Amino acid sequence: MTEQKALMEKLAKRFEALPETWLQNELLEQTRDYLTRGQRFERLRIDQLNEEWAKAFRQFVRRQIGPHIRDMDDAGAELRLRGEEFPTHLVTAEVEQLRAAIQRVGPISPSAEFDRKIDEFIRDMNKPKH
Repeated sequence: MTEQKALMEKLAKRFEALPETWLQNELLEQTRDYLTRGQRFERLRIDQLNEEWAKAFRQFVRRQIGPHIRDMDDAGAELRLRGEEFPTHLVTAEVEQLRAAIQRVGPISPSAEFDRKIDEFIRDMNKPKH
């Protein structure tokens, strides 16, 4: 293997990890910001917290900008702090709507691969981040 090819492969491996690293950093920052603001969802029961997150997620899919983004981030941070999974079962229609919108936007890999990446993203969101 030539030195140039080895360098290219090394760079490619580093860039493959960027999306996961970026996501972990984003989730950590969201959690830090939520803690700094005072954990406003701390006293909610899990069913109430799940509904808060689902309500904000639905609004995000419809509008994509607005105050509900902080609600979604904060409820997500509280879920992560509790070690709970995101209640995606409450927003299956919206997940499909978002999936369809993303597919319309640009070149996407084959559908099965895209579905796998969406599922992987949701699983990653559910992982506790330290």
